[in-house]
Parts: sequence; structure tokens; C-alpha cells
Amino acid sequence: MQEIDAWAYLRCLRSKMAPPQHKLVVSAVCIFGLSTAFVWSRYYKSAAFERPIHFSILTFLFCGLALSAYAKNALRSESSHTSLASDGAPAKSILADLLTSSFRLRSLPPSFALLLFCVVARTVLYWRTIRTIHCSWDGLQAFLPFLLAIYDIVELRPIHLPSHGYDSQGRATGAPSTGMRYALVALLWGLAATDTLLLSERTTGAICPSGPHIERLIPLAQLVTLALDAAIISQVGKLRKSSEGQSKAWHLLGALFLTSAAVLIFLALWSSIDRANLQWNVFLTWLAVGDLVVDSIAVTTAIISAIYLLGYFHGTLVSLLLTATSLFVYLQWRIMDGTMIRVWSNWWGLVTGVWLFMGAGILFNFGRFAAFQLQSSGEGVILRNRYGFYALVAFLLVFSQTIFMSPGGFRPTPGPIIANARSESDVWITRAKKSKSLEEAVSEYRKRYGIPPPPNFDKWYDFATSVNSPIIDTFDQIHSDLLPYWGTLPSVLRQRTTHLLEHPSLSMGGIIIDGGKIDISPHIHGTHRWMMDVTKDMIEPFAQWLPDMQLAFNLDDECRISVPLDRMDAYREEGLRARGRLSTKQKLLPFSGTQKPSWARDYLSADESIWNERSPWFVERSKRQIFYEWISPTCPAEAPVNKYRWWNRKAECLVCSAPHMMNGFVSNWTLSGDLCHQPDLAYLHGVLLSPSAMAPSHTLFPVFSQSRLHNFADILYPSPWNFGEKVEIENNKSIPWDQKLNSIYWRGASSDGFAVHGAWQTFLRARFVHMAAQAKMSIREKSLFNFIRPRKDILSSLRSTISSSSSFLDTATPVDNHLVVNVSFVGNFNRCDDRDCTAEHITFYGSPTAEPPPSLDFQEHWRHRHLIDLDGAAFSGRFLPFLKSASLPYRAALFRTWWEERVHAWRHFVPLDVRLGDLWGAVNYLGGPGLAEADEIAQAGREWALQSLRKEDMQVYMFRLLLEWGRLVDDHREDLGFVF
Repeated sequence: MQEIDAWAYLRCLRSKMAPPQHKLVVSAVCIFGLSTAFVWSRYYKSAAFERPIHFSILTFLFCGLALSAYAKNALRSESSHTSLASDGAPAKSILADLLTSSFRLRSLPPSFALLLFCVVARTVLYWRTIRTIHCSWDGLQAFLPFLLAIYDIVELRPIHLPSHGYDSQGRATGAPSTGMRYALVALLWGLAATDTLLLSERTTGAICPSGPHIERLIPLAQLVTLALDAAIISQVGKLRKSSEGQSKAWHLLGALFLTSAAVLIFLALWSSIDRANLQWNVFLTWLAVGDLVVDSIAVTTAIISAIYLLGYFHGTLVSLLLTATSLFVYLQWRIMDGTMIRVWSNWWGLVTGVWLFMGAGILFNFGRFAAFQLQSSGEGVILRNRYGFYALVAFLLVFSQTIFMSPGGFRPTPGPIIANARSESDVWITRAKKSKSLEEAVSEYRKRYGIPPPPNFDKWYDFATSVNSPIIDTFDQIHSDLLPYWGTLPSVLRQRTTHLLEHPSLSMGGIIIDGGKIDISPHIHGTHRWMMDVTKDMIEPFAQWLPDMQLAFNLDDECRISVPLDRMDAYREEGLRARGRLSTKQKLLPFSGTQKPSWARDYLSADESIWNERSPWFVERSKRQIFYEWISPTCPAEAPVNKYRWWNRKAECLVCSAPHMMNGFVSNWTLSGDLCHQPDLAYLHGVLLSPSAMAPSHTLFPVFSQSRLHNFADILYPSPWNFGEKVEIENNKSIPWDQKLNSIYWRGASSDGFAVHGAWQTFLRARFVHMAAQAKMSIREKSLFNFIRPRKDILSSLRSTISSSSSFLDTATPVDNHLVVNVSFVGNFNRCDDRDCTAEHITFYGSPTAEPPPSLDFQEHWRHRHLIDLDGAAFSGRFLPFLKSASLPYRAALFRTWWEERVHAWRHFVPLDVRLGDLWGAVNYLGGPGLAEADEIAQAGREWALQSLRKEDMQVYMFRLLLEWGRLVDDHREDLGFVF
């Protein structure tokens, strides 16, 4: 038997193989590298990776057919080739012939069964890993060369190469010591690669639950998958280097992939017994189909080129090419988003980065002189170490790229954003009260909105000026909310309002205004009656100036109306035309006395059976993901949500947040709420992933809601929670800034969704509390090599304190400027099924039987400088009191409310991206070097809130909103307007 070590073979390839064969090998290397880079560049964005079973089946089918066709046709002339069908057999389709031959296991060697088990098992394990990707460890694939080296050492065998005509005799080298040295270098390189990925990871804070849960076994599944990959590569390499005919090896591998696809298809069909699995397995979007086809072709190309290379190179080299390419693509991602400059500015990150490149060079060169001692004595030092030199040059080039191409520099701060926000806010506030008289207000209204003000505008103006409203002219929110309703007939709006109130099971409360008097619809659950009582109190001071109307108020937290973009654009276009016709009218009329048809009233006297009525226009979508059904259709076809899937709920999608971020901080608060460019948020917010109560509609019903997502069409109105002062500062207990504790404070419940099937692990509030518990983590402590004493980093001043009582607060002093984290859930978890409730309790409280921290007096908030406001099931009712407290509010939210246009990010509060990647950068700056700016923002927020967010300001907004709505539902609305 001819024996030669692989590295010696690399050196003699060019001299021993025929020129055409040499070109094929070089081409295979290039194709392998390019296809691998292509696949990894799409790893986070492709829907194919979200469906590993579909992905694997299609890839295996492509591989099986391609390999079998290659063996059957391209190698027909080889003497050792044995066709699966005799030459005299009738012609069959290649597909039928190959599928039939794939199951003739008696003629297949024992290695076939081993390979089949490995391929199917690694696919199932990969599927399990993808389902709980946030519990996985990144970078383990870098240990593949090490495992292959160990595999060879355990076998204690020489490396056999194919017995082609251009082979030559070589020295057998099977000494374990040479392999051990290579394995040691490969191990250190794998550690450096994994450590680099760990140091540079940008996570969403997704939680791997504590306790005895299957999610905790995901790293073990990854290690087993890696071992199976090593076994597959080793076995395939043995087949390719076999002395038997190569066509048989190609046919065997083709049959392997086809059989693997058949097994996976059977498993998928078996799992489809469950209805949810059936829907997932069968009903694919066109986006998913396109990604599956493209990526399956790319992976097929990489697999076939790798199999070809295994006939000439050892598996360690092929695996090194694979892992090095994937790491290079990853580094490019992290360089462009500014992560690597932070990693490599730390000494340990720089050390691991240098070894990542140098180790790869050593591994490529190791066989020549370090392990197998094949160097020529005539070679100089530089020539003998050229691979290490190449690696060093590569690192210097990449490091230079990092310095010159990374956005934001080494330590960006929000200082420039704060300065810009201050000037923009001042301009807005000045323009908001530009008018000093009724005549000026009417003129400004026409100039801004292109139509005359509604009837009784003078009564609104008198009311607004009587309460010293700081805003007279700027009510863009109202006009934006109502524009699509201008595209709907008034009679249709009235009918749809009646439909809402005729179906109290939709959780709608009604306000009926008739002749200046207000009544509340009778069909309201007692737990929600207070909302309508408070709303009635809000409207009563100006009800006499409102036309007759009926209003449907959403009593649930979640918003309700999501209209597909094409229909919404049609509504808006027709609305603009209707407003255009109104703008040309010279003679304007007051509100009409009657409408045809008039407002329905029969439902007001209906008995309790009305609760059994079900609306065909609304559907139940509680406890299930709503993103792709209710968000994506509201976005343009070219929007990211309709172009790719960011399925990895662990990795932060920086390209998704880039449109509203600058240097790592939110620079456009309005845009940050638009979900069309943020496909990753499908998994990062409880309302989008598993809402507690969701009954939406695709039809434009006039629903008034306290808050809504950007992509919904509910009409915003001032919240009864805030108008009723459910949460306020008692007796003006506000504490001066210099007497507050320099601490981050939050207490609350996990109310942002219903936890089922582990959904809570990526909820906003859960991620925040978990991040707070990990606040002391520094860049060195994240490293695998944390036996070295960590250095101070960006969070070194944070002392994580989860306190369930005020004992700590009583002893802390305001002059201590160390930034303290005081964050915790309170009470038991109840919006969850039993399994998830237990998992949450263990994760956040330590054990299933641990007593949860009790709720503290809400007034405790005012003792802390940094207050965090987070979305719950909808908006948080705490924000307005936070603004008035002279503490600094930080807000992470997707839900928008009536006051969004008048409260300004970085001027009155600190905006946070809901991924929370900017959280510690913001609090570290504003709790340290930016403390003066934090004080300024807190004071500006308090002063403006006391001017523009009073109960009177809510009534001013509501009065104007209902005047506009009264015109909209009037049959003569295109003739209505205020006249002196």
C-alpha cells in the first residue's frame, strides 16, 4: 500500500499531478472558499437557517442527485466503475434510478450505516440547537481541526492518500508525537477563535433558563454535533482515499445523501401529526422558499467541493479552510459594525486576535517543519516561516481596516446627539405656540394642514388658552392618525363604530355623546368600567361643543387595527383627495344636526346575550407570534421585514437598528418604533411574540386606543390611567437631583406577554432584568481564559445590587457616585403556563420555592437618579410621573402614545433601543462623565411635563381630537369648517 503524509503530499501536488488535475484542485479550493463565505454571509438573514429540517432535506437531495449523476456519467469510463443499472437495462430517469439504488443497503459497506447515522443525528441536533439558539455557545466549530487531529491520533494510523497514477512513494509517519503537536496548536487556535467570538458577540440578552431544563443541554448538543462532523469528514476522507474505484465512492456518497433526505422527510411527516408542526412544515412563504433554494445550492456546492478536496488533502486542512473562512466573514461583520475596535482596544482581545491569525498560519505551515520536519535545509528563515509571516500581514491589514472603517471610534458618547436634540426641541416648542390670537391660529392651521379648522374651533381655542396650553398649533399626531379615515365614507365609519359596540366580546367600551350629554355603553366588564368613567370625566367640560357621536374605546392593552399597506395607501390617497376638495370650499358649514343613516341605538337595550355575539372581522391571536401576519403586510415590499428573516434571537441585528442609531445610541426616536426595518424584533418583544390578549383586524375600524405599535392604525387618545392619576408623585415628594442616589432603579412584573413554550426568554422586561443581574460582567470576564485577573472595562464601576428591601437604600449616600444597579421583578409570575412560570421563578429568584421580592412603595422611585421605563403589554403608565420626578427617565418602548410629538428624546428623556444594546453605554456616560447633562435632561423633562402633560393638556388634546372626529363622521364633512 502506498503511504504518504498529507502535508508532504501538499508540497508535491504541483510537481506530481497533471496540470489539468492541478487546475481542478485549485478551482475546488476557490469554489469551496467562496461558497462557504457566501453561506456564512447569509447566516443571520436567511430564512433557510430558521428551518434546518427543510434546509437539510433540500441540500441532501441536491447533493445526492449531483454526486450520483457525476458518478454515473462523468466517470463512466473508469474501469472500476460499476453502474447501478446494467447497460442493457431499459432507460430510466436518473432520479428514479438513484432513489431505488439508495436503499440497496446489502451492497453498501458498513461505513454507510455509520455515515447515515452521523448525518441524520447531526441534523436533528442542529435543529434542536437552532430552536434554542440563545443557549448555544458561539465558535465551537473552530475546534473541528483539533477533533480531526485527535481522531487520527486515536486511530494511530498513517495518513493514506489516493492511489492515483500520479502518486509517489513517501515516508509513513504515524508517530503520535507529531499529531500531538499539531493537535495542541489546533486546540489553542480553537480557544482563540471561540474567545474572539465570545468577546465580540453583540447579544440581545436572550435568557437561557436556569434549572433542569433541556435548553441547558444545548452546548452538549453542539459538542456532539461537532464530533459527528469530525466523524463524517474522517469517513468521507477515507472513502475518497480508498484504493478502490472512485466512482463507487461518489455513488456511495450520493446514496448516503439521498437516504438521509428520505429519513428526514419521514421524520418531518411524522411530526406533522401536530397541527402547529403541519403548518410550519407545509405553509412556507415565498421568501422562505427562495432562501431555501439559494442557500441549499450554495451549501451543496460547498459540500461537493469539500468532498472532492478530501481526495487530495487531509480532513484537518479542509476543516481549517472551512472554519477560517467562516471566521473571516464574521470578523468583517464585526469590523463594519464597530465591535472589533472595542475588542481589540483591550489587551486581551488583541492577544486573542493576533493568535487567531498566527495560529491559522502555523496550522497551514505546521506540517512542513514543526510536526513532520519536511523543510528543505536550503530554505531561509523567512521562507520556512512564510505562512506565519502571511498570517501576521493579514492581521495587520485587518487591524488597519478595523481602525479606519469602524463607525464611532473607540468610545463614542451621546454628547453630539444630545446637543442636536436640544436645538431641535427648542425649535419645535417655539413653533408649537406660534399663534397669539384666534385669527393667527386659524391661519396657521390652514397653512400647516391645508384645510380649514373644524367647526367650534374658537371654543377649542378659548379652552386651550384658558388653561395656558403651551401647544396651540402643532397637532400633527391627530392629523396623521385620522388621515386614512378621511378615505372612508362617514356612513361606513358610523356603521363600523356601531359594529364594535354591538360586540362587547371584542372588549370595547362606548362613549355616547348626544345633545352635549355623555353616556357610557352598558356592556362593559366591571374591571374595565373605570376607564370609561375617567374618559367621561375627561370629556365632560367641553362636551357641549361636540356634535352627536359614538366612540369605541379599546379596553385591552394591545392595539387592534393593522391594515395591509396597499389598502392603507389607498385610504390615505382618497383621504388627501377628500381634504383637497374641502380646502377649495369657500362657504363653510357648522356640524350637521342629523346623519343618514343615524347612529344606531338598538344595542344599548340588548340583554346579556349580546356577549355571545362574535365579530367576523376580528380574529383571536393571543399567545402566538403576530409579526409576520400583522406587521409585515403593513410594510413596503422592499422593506427588510419582507426581504429577510433575522431568526437568531440571540444575536443583536445591528443592521436592523442602524437606520435609527448613530454611534451606538438612538438618534431617531420616531423611526425606532417603525418595525418595517427591524425583522429581528419578531422575537424580542412580548406583544410581538406571545401577546396575552390579542384580537386584531385587517379592516379599518375606528378604534380609539391608549397606545399602539407604529404599524397599527388605532387612533391615539390620552390614557385614562394618566388622566385618572393612577400613579403620581404624592404631595410633590420630588427630591432634588443632588440628593438622589446615583442608581439605576426598576421594579415591576413580567407583563409584556404570555409566557408559553419558553417565549419569556426574549421578552423585553425579562431581558432587562437578566442584563441588570449580569451588569458586573467585563470584557475579560466574558473570556474563556478568565483565570487571568480581569481588568476594568466599561462596566467596572457598576455594582450590581438586586435588593428586595430598602435596607440598602437607607445606608447609601447621595455623594457616592458609583453607579448602582437596583433592579428586580416583584411578586409571582402569573402570565405563563406552569412550566414557564416555574422556569421564570427559578431563573430570577433562585429556586422554585424562593419567596419573591415584595412590592415596594412606588414613591421609592424618586430617590434614584436613573429610572427605567419599559413596555408592558402596551405602554407603561409610569413614564409621565417619571418625567415629573426630576429623575432621569430612560425609555425602551415600541408602543407610542398621544404625547410622542411633544416629548423629545435626549431633551426630556433618554431613549433606548429595545434590544438594550445601548443601555450600559448610556447609563455609564450619564451616570459618570455626563452627569451634568443627565441633570439637565432630568430638569428639562420635569419643567416641560409640568407645562405640557397636565390633565388640562390631555383635555386640550382630546377636545381637538373629537372636533376633528366629529367632522369626519359627518355626511357633509367636505363642507364643514370654522368661520368667524
